[in-house]
Amino acid sequence: MAAIVGLIAILGPMAVASSASASEADGPVGGVAPLRFMGFDVERAAENGYDVRTDENGLQYAVPTGTAPGSLEGATPKFDPVAGEVVREGGADAGSPSDGDCGTAELNLISNTKGRTAYHLNGAFGTAVSHTWGVSLQSSIDMGYEPLDGFPPFPGVSLDWETDFTHGIQAIRNTQLNAIAGGTVTTVLGTCYGGNPSDSILYS
Repeated sequence: MAAIVGLIAILGPMAVASSASASEADGPVGGVAPLRFMGFDVERAAENGYDVRTDENGLQYAVPTGTAPGSLEGATPKFDPVAGEVVREGGADAGSPSDGDCGTAELNLISNTKGRTAYHLNGAFGTAVSHTWGVSLQSSIDMGYEPLDGFPPFPGVSLDWETDFTHGIQAIRNTQLNAIAGGTVTTVLGTCYGGNPSDSILYS
């Protein structure tokens, strides 16, 4: 429920911004947002053959089990558990900042009642195990939430997941229907969270 409230709260100002550009929108334009890393799960990492270690500066990173002490061979990017952010230095590259620590999330409204959402991990913090995901939708007269929790095609192996969804949110013809997606992706090493990709469509 908290996730639903949070997503709808974000939709409020988005609805105002979207209405300003309504005359410019002839159809759906998908949104892409970065996926950020929330932190390691030491037990899950161990189950998948990785040790989570801490360096002299208090930064955490994961290496394959059996890696020599102090070695960064096969290491993930380092994570600052105090600041809650990835430090882009040292053992491995988390990808460009625009791609997010973990990858990207996408949302596309296809029609009045259909859409598609997805995430694409870059592998810096492991493959996907499961996800808690959803899409909030809002118009000038209606709002709702579509839960899409589940699993990638091959849990523990897949880097990518996408799904089509349908909804029953109503809108007045020729006004904006707005949507925002997001959630968390559980990986073999920790957890990533969605950067809330958004999209809007002129309801017809």
